[in-house]
Formats: sequence, structure tokens, C-alpha cells
Amino acid sequence: MPPTNRQQRGHPLHVPDQLDHDRSKSPSPASSSEPEDPHPVLIPFQMEPNIMGLYCVYPTRPTLAPEGNLTLERVTDAPTLDSDQAAAHGVHPGLSMPEISARHLFDGFSNHTSGVLMAWHYLGTNSNSGVDVNRLAGFLSSDPRCSLTHLSGFNFTCKMKLLDKYIEDKSNPFREEYGWHQSTITGVHHHSLTDIITHVFESDVSQSFNMMPFDQFWTTPDHQTVRVFGEAYASPALMEAYEEINALPLDPGDNLERVVASLMVWSDATHLANFGDASLWLFYVYFSNQSKYT
Repeated sequence: MPPTNRQQRGHPLHVPDQLDHDRSKSPSPASSSEPEDPHPVLIPFQMEPNIMGLYCVYPTRPTLAPEGNLTLERVTDAPTLDSDQAAAHGVHPGLSMPEISARHLFDGFSNHTSGVLMAWHYLGTNSNSGVDVNRLAGFLSSDPRCSLTHLSGFNFTCKMKLLDKYIEDKSNPFREEYGWHQSTITGVHHHSLTDIITHVFESDVSQSFNMMPFDQFWTTPDHQTVRVFGEAYASPALMEAYEEINALPLDPGDNLERVVASLMVWSDATHLANFGDASLWLFYVYFSNQSKYT
């Protein structure tokens, strides 16, 4: 997507004296008869100020600038608000994987009640206490799918072997065909970050990514210049990373744009059912190349 008309009215800066953060400067090359390695030349490019007086300074002219297409409707698409652009927004699917619902939680066991009992075991302490027994009673009494007849002939060792067999079977939702890999930590499955980055950058959602970081400023009514921080791609850290990879030598015939895949990782607990406190700690990856308002 080429820059918008407003963005095309920007202009290159030969001396970016308004940038208020230090740029790393290459040392003067030592005299040598060998030619220097080719590397891209970055000429700073300043956008026109918007109606609020905000403007961006890119390290060079951007080939993709989603910031120039932001509107009020595009950042206020809550279901409680009326918006003509609501239909333009959609959920972008991630890596392909089977549909998993609550009914799949105990597929590894012979019946639902056995799965609940095993969940109680793993959620408890090493020594059963009154709290653990109360938790078990809550599990069994609050779930209409539990039945004492399911526990006839229950054997803990057999259930453990059944669960291990289910995990090893390729029919379970964590099979490698859907991008899952067994971690070095027993019981932990994960996706390859390289696979995630490749999949996302090859999808249409990447059109909303800021492939090039920028410095953002605001011109006050009394003509003062103030540095503005609002997004990860307008941070000094991402700018430094972008300049670092673009300072690397180019291979012969390499004219591809170099961009930084900016990842933010965090973890949080999620409940597995409407009863009890069974939960998992999931790790999430967010691409901060995309606006937090998207």
C-alpha cells in the first residue's frame, strides 16, 4: 500500500536537527584500499503535520504507512458504538488449528467424571486437606455431567496411562501438524516464533503493520517542539533496532526492505471450565508493529 496523499506531501530532511534522541554514528572508516561494504543510505523523511499538529519523522521515505490512514472510526469500533466502518473490521485467524471447545477438555479420559477427578488431583496439594476435599465436592456437585456410576472400577494408574496415550496420539489437538511442538519442559507445548512471524507477515493483516518506526513530535501553539510517545513503533528502542539491521552490508542484488518484527510477550491464567478453579497459564505474543487501537 503506497503512502496516502497527505504522506506524499512529506519531504526528505537533509539535516534532521529536530530529532531529540541520540543517533548512533558510525566511526570514520580507516583508510583502506578495499571498497566498503554496500549498505542502504537512510535519508530522514518528515510527514506533514496533521490537524492536531502531530507529525512523524521516518528514517527514510516509508513504503507502508498505516498511521496516515487512521480515522476516529477505525479506533473506536466497540460493539456499543455506531460506526459505518464496523464492517471493515474483522477477526484475522491465526495459525490453522482444530476447533477446541469445553467438551474436548476431558477427551483423554474414559468419561467426564474421571477427567474431573484427575483435574482435582493435579490442582490439589501433595497432602490432601479439607480444602482439597471441598474442591472435589464442588467439582462433582456443580457439574451435571458428573455421575458416580462413572467411577465404578476407577483406577488412578490406568487413567494416567490413558492420558499419556492420548497425548502421544496424533489425534489430539496438540499434534505437530497444527504447528505445536513439545517443549523441553514436560507437558508444555508451543508454536515456533519463526512460523508465527512468517505466517503473520505473509497474511493480509500485515497491511496494518508499521514496517518502519518513526519519531513523533507535536508543535505547540507557541511553536515549541515536543517529543510524543504513544506506540511501540514510535519508541527509541525500535528505531535503534531498525537502524542496526539497516546498517548491515547488503548482499549483491539484495534490494529487499529490511524491517523489524517487534514482539511483545506476556502470560496470564485462563479458566478451563465454569466450575472449580481449573486453569492454564497461556503465553501470548502480540505484534507491536500494529497499533494498540487496531
